[in-house]
Amino acid sequence: YSMIIVDIEKFGQRKNPDQHWLRRQMYDVLETAATQAGIPWSDCHRADRGDGVIILIPASVAKENITEGFVREVGTELGAYARRSRESVAMRMRMALHAGDVVRDDHGWVGAELNTACRLVDLPALRDALAQMSRARLALVVSDMWFNTVVWHDPGAVDHRDFTRVPIKTKELDDWGWIHVPGHPRPDISPSTKPTR
Repeated sequence: YSMIIVDIEKFGQRKNPDQHWLRRQMYDVLETAATQAGIPWSDCHRADRGDGVIILIPASVAKENITEGFVREVGTELGAYARRSRESVAMRMRMALHAGDVVRDDHGWVGAELNTACRLVDLPALRDALAQMSRARLALVVSDMWFNTVVWHDPGAVDHRDFTRVPIKTKELDDWGWIHVPGHPRPDISPSTKPTR
């Protein structure tokens, strides 16, 4: 599966009614974006994360379409939402893209690659990148594998030079991620982690 992990920024700082509202709007944004990008929402498996969602997309859907079409449409939908919402329910998202094998048991989905995707969306560098861009609606991180097999080849309007490489170091993961804030300059991240390509 291709894996999309989404989190709403500062979700836990909202009042309960606003959290409830934001969750409904998040799902509306994602479903509309998938439909607009030609990704059948009914074919996508979803697992709720409270302040976000895990979306598993069958491997038959081109990763290029996720990187280009889905990400673009999420940004469009977030912009439309921002124009009609009040500050207390402002919605900005962090999104991670990865792919790999997962298995399903009686309680949901599990697998090392899913763990990696969830670590990506929680990267402090991704949070910082979104915080730096006060007018941005979305900050994206892709795994090193996704970058090298999809982004580096510049599908559609995606330009690999717009991504910044950052280290991922946790107790079970030592790898790289690539951060991009669509429609905005590359975030100011330590020069030691700039991409080498």
